[in-house]
Amino acid sequence: MRKSTLILSILLTGVILALVFRLVSTYRKGTETAVSKDSTQVQEQTQSPQSEQLTPIPADIPTAANVQIYEAAVIAAKVLGHNDVYITEYAQLNGADVYLVTFLSGDLVYVSLDGKVISASKQSPIKPFEPTSHR
Repeated sequence: MRKSTLILSILLTGVILALVFRLVSTYRKGTETAVSKDSTQVQEQTQSPQSEQLTPIPADIPTAANVQIYEAAVIAAKVLGHNDVYITEYAQLNGADVYLVTFLSGDLVYVSLDGKVISASKQSPIKPFEPTSHR
């Protein structure tokens, strides 16, 4: 093997090792920063449980809710007796803001923002997409 080929391979190996080291150190800094932010938030929450963290709320989401959207899904599932919740979303029923819980079975349940079931109805079940064959 020639001397110049050996030197070139050593230099390339060194450059690649330096790049890998740089990538690993950057990755570690990023994960350490994320972990330290998470632990700081956990410490803040445990130290002051009375203070709430304010998060921006989009304009189309009702703000006077006593029940969270996932809690509305749980309430609706308990009322119907099955857990095949497809989607829970904000809706309006007779001009009032409500949660609309849709089930795979086709059931629709309207839950008020304070957790009361307002209405339940049945539609055709949601079926998976079945492509048609062209002949």
